Amino acid sequence: MEKLNYGKSLHRQIKERREDRQIRIRNDIHLYGDAVLDSDEMRAAFEQQHHKWSTVGEHTIRVALTSVLICYVLRKLHIKVSIPAVVIGSLCHDLGIIGRSEKYANNRECLIGHPKDSVEIARELVDELPEKTEAIIERHMWPIGPAKRPNSIEGAVVSVADKYASIKDIIL
Repeated sequence: MEKLNYGKSLHRQIKERREDRQIRIRNDIHLYGDAVLDSDEMRAAFEQQHHKWSTVGEHTIRVALTSVLICYVLRKLHIKVSIPAVVIGSLCHDLGIIGRSEKYANNRECLIGHPKDSVEIARELVDELPEKTEAIIERHMWPIGPAKRPNSIEGAVVSVADKYASIKDIIL
């Protein structure tokens, strides 16, 4: 860990570290997720309302940012975690919501159906989508509804980040 420089103000050093971390997170998201970020589906996600004051795209970006940050913390604790799987899983987790009013009769149908639809979209966007990433997307709704619990640390990361971002979307 980098030591603090007592010649600079503590506030300035903390701000610089936060900015550096934000740049690293964004770089990781682009490194592993550009195929998804550059897709027509992601563009449509920014047009689809989600939660109360958000779009699917805005929510998805918040989930990805939070997920990668959690990965950094886990790695500092010497817990192995696949950032590429987390990035793809978080970016694709809600793409199945696009066109919700045409695909689903109600919110319950959307809750149950969009994870599988999101996996199908992810398969189209990502060459050789790993099973682990499919499971991250398919199980991201846990513990809500009939969703299965995550079967990997990466799945737990995305599920937790999704619930955190959803709460922020609803109340902020």
